[in-house]
Amino acid sequence: MGLRIVDEIVEMVGRVHGLATRVGRRDADLARQMKRSSASVGLNAGEGLCSPNGNRTVRLESAMCSGRETIMALRISGAAGYLEASEVTAEVARIDRMVGGLYKLAYRR
Repeated sequence: MGLRIVDEIVEMVGRVHGLATRVGRRDADLARQMKRSSASVGLNAGEGLCSPNGNRTVRLESAMCSGRETIMALRISGAAGYLEASEVTAEVARIDRMVGGLYKLAYRR
């Protein structure tokens, strides 16, 4: 799996886990969900990139959905005042680009 997106996902998980640690001081449940959903992006993408066609698409779709879940968790954290709007906006933009890359990998022909 020498794809650049794999490294980007691992870096994203590290950043989100750092943000979740801060969120966890005020909302432990939301922080746990952020950690789970961000890790799920990587785990499903890793499985999908090594799977045959049908399973590949399903796993990459799961990774995309987990990415969207992570985005929503970040936005909720920002709306609740747990994170600064600027850091939420920056991370959401990075994850959104990542989800777009996963889409291209899932549906390339």
